[in-house]
Amino acid sequence: MKENIPTKSIVEGAFLSAITVILFLASLYIPLFGTLISFLCPLPIIILCLRHNLKIAILSLLIAFFLVSILAGPFQGLIGILGFGTLGMALGVALKRKLSLFEILIIGSATSFISKILLMFIGLWIMDINPLFLGIDQIEQSIGQSLSFYENMGLNPEQIESAKDSLLQSLELVKIAFPAMLVVASVFDTFINYWVAGKILKRLGYYLVPFIPFYNWRASKSFFWSYAFGLFILLLNSGYESAVLERIGVNIQLLFSTIFLITGLSVVSYVLHHYKVKPFVNWIVYIIIFIQPFFSLTVTWVGIMDVWIDFRKLLFPRDSDLNS
Repeated sequence: MKENIPTKSIVEGAFLSAITVILFLASLYIPLFGTLISFLCPLPIIILCLRHNLKIAILSLLIAFFLVSILAGPFQGLIGILGFGTLGMALGVALKRKLSLFEILIIGSATSFISKILLMFIGLWIMDINPLFLGIDQIEQSIGQSLSFYENMGLNPEQIESAKDSLLQSLELVKIAFPAMLVVASVFDTFINYWVAGKILKRLGYYLVPFIPFYNWRASKSFFWSYAFGLFILLLNSGYESAVLERIGVNIQLLFSTIFLITGLSVVSYVLHHYKVKPFVNWIVYIIIFIQPFFSLTVTWVGIMDVWIDFRKLLFPRDSDLNS
């Protein structure tokens, strides 16, 4: 028997499909703010999954795909449907089924990761476009511009050569550690989209389980042993000099170093919160930590040691309200 789709669902689906197209095109063509706008792109699909069903969400996403393909090209349409649409559907379905926060984040991160891999294969095999190489080309152009800038500043050839070697080493690290960077990007996408969805859906009467306060984030001991395993792989590679072992070790190290940097920042956030430092100052501190390698490394080690030593209880044993 043919299923009739309610008129209200059709109207809302068309409206939110148009919103999806506008948000995605804005994320492409508006400088600076485009990246921020991109985190809103999955939101209309999430709303459709919650208010109606997966069928309406899929139909709306297909309409958005065709519109974006007409206006910006088929590859941009694929980016829209795979990069944002699938994540929106995954989060929407998970929220509608009232899954736990952990399950929602795992499903969203896995969906985001798979969609990025599919986009790479589609770009490489069908359209002869490799997003990785596009990014590397941009980095190489930036390296060339940086070296020209150094020359114009009057640096001597030895200093320029030293800067060139440093930048080229960074480029090689990007090539080797790309899988870990992809995982980090997928998790980050899911976190940000869930957080944004929670802020906006709250106004529509939907409740999303909030994250625990950032200042209480801690990594588990299993993360420490995973980090140690990556270090062991790199030590093993020093004797065998295997490209495969190097890639595995570097990716594991980068992935878990990022996790420990974040949990180290959580300890810093706890200290700032304890002394009631204003949020604006907090962000200045975070930015300084990120741009200064010494501080970044120190905070990463704080995150590693926090697995075994709870710095919050050690430094402020009376903060029972913050430790809870």
